[in-house]
Amino acid sequence: MPVRPPHLYLPVAAIANDDWNGSPLTLAQYDSAMMPQTANGSMVVAWQNAAQLNNDGTLMLASGGGAPQPFDAPALALAPTILVQNWGANDLKITNTSLAAATPIWIEAYGPGIPGRNPITLVPGAAPTPVKIGDSLQGIASGWTQIIMQSNSNELGLFALIGGPQDASGNNAYVFAINFPQSTVPPGYTKTTMTNSFTYQVYLNGRVYVAYFGPGRVATPKERLVVAPLASVTLLSL
Repeated sequence: MPVRPPHLYLPVAAIANDDWNGSPLTLAQYDSAMMPQTANGSMVVAWQNAAQLNNDGTLMLASGGGAPQPFDAPALALAPTILVQNWGANDLKITNTSLAAATPIWIEAYGPGIPGRNPITLVPGAAPTPVKIGDSLQGIASGWTQIIMQSNSNELGLFALIGGPQDASGNNAYVFAINFPQSTVPPGYTKTTMTNSFTYQVYLNGRVYVAYFGPGRVATPKERLVVAPLASVTLLSL
């Protein structure tokens, strides 16, 4: 009987989490996470290559029976890669298909009710609300509104804002970064700044949701995440 060459054996992806709710998760090579149902609205998905070697990574995202789509997870990146999309209440499966085994990839999703934490109340006109990594906030805005995102350190700070008017593609989720290491705005980010504060002004009528995912979950050691000065969010009605 002929022996099949080794390269024709395809690895089978393991479901690392088949009821993923968007909480932080690190996928090893060929591991998958499955969110049984997404929102019927914009959701933010972030990922970051955690490889210590200079290993480029790849994620495959599949939803609703459609063909999987590949996305790059660049090696040694200082900031997460961001994808804002509406998966139309379908499922979402994310698989680490990186070529090198030593290429773990951290993933997380953000949106109201995802990952299901109770959001902090964001009161218009109140003092800045301190936030730590993983916190979410929710408030009600009426009319012209300013959302001020600020950090008390020089570390990268990433904020996702969901709510407000839709753009031409139907998206109503926006991602901002302060203390960003470069002046060019990468795909997925709405606006970045190299300073430690950014003010976003928008006309809102309804609930506004803000998630803080700090300096990402890979680039900063856990010890610094605990002791790092808090960032803050301020909601002002104009």
